[in-house]
Order: sequence, then structure tokens, then C-alpha cells
Amino acid sequence: MCHLTIRINSDWQFRCAPLPAGYVERYGSRFNAMTLILNEIHLLRGMEETLIVAAADRRVSKPDGSYDSTRRKLFCIPYLHGAIAYFGLAVVYPKGRSQWQYMSEWLLSFIRRHSSVRDLEDFANTLREELNRVVPPEILKKNPSGFHICGYDSAGRPDFWYLSNIGGLKDFKYIDLKSQYTPPESHFLSRDALREFRWDGKDPLSAINGVKIYRNGDFRAHVAAWEQLDYIYWRLSQFPDFKLPKTPGEYGEYVKFKFEIVAYIYKNWAKKQIVARPIDVIVLTRDFCKVMGAH
Repeated sequence: MCHLTIRINSDWQFRCAPLPAGYVERYGSRFNAMTLILNEIHLLRGMEETLIVAAADRRVSKPDGSYDSTRRKLFCIPYLHGAIAYFGLAVVYPKGRSQWQYMSEWLLSFIRRHSSVRDLEDFANTLREELNRVVPPEILKKNPSGFHICGYDSAGRPDFWYLSNIGGLKDFKYIDLKSQYTPPESHFLSRDALREFRWDGKDPLSAINGVKIYRNGDFRAHVAAWEQLDYIYWRLSQFPDFKLPKTPGEYGEYVKFKFEIVAYIYKNWAKKQIVARPIDVIVLTRDFCKVMGAH
């Protein structure tokens, strides 16, 4: 397992993808999982040495924001060395509107049934096809729904795919909701690695080092607190008896800690506790996978 120098310092610039993300107050569905899900891709030595982090909470809320249940929203895709998380709509209707099923149950079954898919792109497109069959258009049109799909391709390069029915974001609210899921897109290898990290599309070392963050759900507290927590931790690390995370597992524990702080903020000061513990985290490198969370 590689040893890493994770960049946590006072001027760490989090560059966030222009994904639609936010909070919608009313939903047409019975349940929603408006939540906080997060992916980070770290380029530590260009594309040659990388780290992927995926994280999500487990709270599922009713339309009025009250508690419904505690369910996983983040899952491993073991045969692709990847992970998937969802936000927004928390149910599907595989047998019609009269009989719903929790998204967490359906998604886990989907992962198990499709171990023959070739890669993340094939997985994302197959997921879209099935979702469009099990979510009625009239329900999807009223409910934001999205998926973060991350992992490594056959060349060992990290990637992030995004699938949703969301057309945009305005004032922390999803807008222009579609009645079907739109085609998934690779936001890292096909876009951000080229634009922001100067990758030439071939040489792994042509990419500059840095971190890319993708986040969705209600991430207002994430925006407000995440970088401040990094700054506090960086200040503490200046003392000789404090240390920064040095391994993928240690960094995953650090992300889990910060996520729990965000959940604590919602528990004590938000009018609706739509983000809550327990927190699940998956850390991936080319040859390493660690799952952290309650069992």
C-alpha cells in the first residue's frame, strides 16, 4: 500500500465541479434522500498515483423533512473497483406506482445482477436504462434524483460519472427536472482532468497534482464547514505532537470525521435534520479498497 502526502493546508483550494446541487423543500414522492454525498479525486503524482474517496450519510426523510429510516446510500461496485452513491429520490416502482421499493434495496440488487458490465460507462448506461423503467415519468418530473459513480478504468485511471434528471441549480435548489434520466457523463477523465489538471489524454505524468471534489444533495454546511475544518487541522499539525493523514485509510477516517461534524451541525442547529449519522466512506486506489461505516 502506498504512503501518501495528503494536501491539507491553510490555502488548499477546493475546486468543485459545476454539478447541480442543493436543497428542494417540497417533493412529489413519498420519500426522499436529500442528503450529502461526496467524491474526491486526488492526483498525488499526476495520474500515476491517485486516490478516490466516496462518502454519504444514511438518513432518509419524509417529504416534510421528518425522519423515515436509516439506509445506505453508498455501495461498492466490486467487479469494477468502484463505488456508487445516490441522492434525492429514495424509492423506485418496479411493479408500478402501487408498489414501491427503497432505492437502497433496488440499487444493491442492480449491482449484484450486472457483474458482467465492461466498465463504469457501461454500468452507468445500464443503470439509466433500468431506472427509466422503474421510476414513472410523472414522479421523476417532480423529484430530483442523481447518482455519483466512481472508480478506475482498465488503464488504472480514476474517473467520475454523473447520472441525474436535473437540468440546473438556482439558489441551492434543483431546477428544470426531467421526466427521464439523461445520458450519464464522465466528468473527470473526459472533462476536468483535461481542463483543470492539464492532462494530455495519454501521459499519466502530464497531469498536475491536485484534488477535484464532486458533491450533491444539501451541501450548504459542507461549503461552510469543510475548508474551515481543514484549516483547523492544518494549524494543529504545526505542533510536533499532531500529524496529518499519511495513508489512504487514514485519509478516509479524516473525511469520515469531517462528515460527522457536518451531521452534528444538522442535528443541533438545522430546522430539518436531513443529513445524519452514520456516515459511510469508501477509499480506493489502484490496488487498495477500504470501506468505513456502521455495519
